[in-house]
Amino acid sequence: MPMTSYLRKKLGDHSIGKAAFTMPTTVYVGLFKAAPGDAGSLASEVTGGSYARIAITSLMGAFDSVVGISANGSTITFATPTADWGTIVAVGIMDALTVGNMLYQESTPARTILNGGRPVSFIAGQLEIQLI
Repeated sequence: MPMTSYLRKKLGDHSIGKAAFTMPTTVYVGLFKAAPGDAGSLASEVTGGSYARIAITSLMGAFDSVVGISANGSTITFATPTADWGTIVAVGIMDALTVGNMLYQESTPARTILNGGRPVSFIAGQLEIQLI
């Protein structure tokens, strides 16, 4: 899952002593109906129908120093939709429960989410962030 331009700038400046970057205390995964792109646009995030971002800080493992990957250690499941959410085509990781900044984003296979349908879920190891 690639970093957004926001996170690249923050980590880059931090690593060369130009500006401090305070890590978020909690990070959240969200679902998107259009790809957020490198800028990490929040414009197409799902809304309504019992949708809410999910806190994943405690669910993600530490980055492996050899391969540079962090993955979820247990299943992440969104609420059962109580309205049509539309077609999900991307996932993002943000630094706030609402609004905030997108840190990572990636396209996913398209999946239409309907009222009362099967909740979106990521089984253990399915949500990966890789630093390369």
